[in-house]
Amino acid sequence: MRTVYAVSGGVSEFSKARPDRTFQAIVKEACDAVILDIGLDFGKFTELADGLVASYFSDHFTRQLMAGIMAQDYPGLCPKPGHRVEGGGATGGICFHEAWKSVASGHMDVCVAYGFETMSHVETWKGNEFIVLASDVSFDYSVGGFYFGRRWPGAPPGRGPG
Repeated sequence: MRTVYAVSGGVSEFSKARPDRTFQAIVKEACDAVILDIGLDFGKFTELADGLVASYFSDHFTRQLMAGIMAQDYPGLCPKPGHRVEGGGATGGICFHEAWKSVASGHMDVCVAYGFETMSHVETWKGNEFIVLASDVSFDYSVGGFYFGRRWPGAPPGRGPG
């Protein structure tokens, strides 16, 4: 087994909404922080990165399919191999584990893991509905068990807490 190191991390400005940036630019902002932190120039960073793992909860929040690949393009990491992982509230941890696994297995020497979420592009009730839909709606919802414990607008009467 190979030893795996987390070399650096970057965080974009964190706020409820970022109308000044697209999700792609927010990912690039975090990547730029990593590049600065480890003292590389942009060209060396893109040369060293063997691949990427993207994580975000839902295509619905970005209103864009394949958002992970689009975010990968902004820091200049296309056509490096990349894939997306998702797992509800555990998505970020799964992403980190997947990047670790890529290095530990010898598949990559350097793997960039990144994640983002843009929940402010939809109304709160709609965001709550998207999160609820990550549960087993055919079972959980009908027995009243879902993430925030109350009906969302448009839910059938008499189903779930409310």
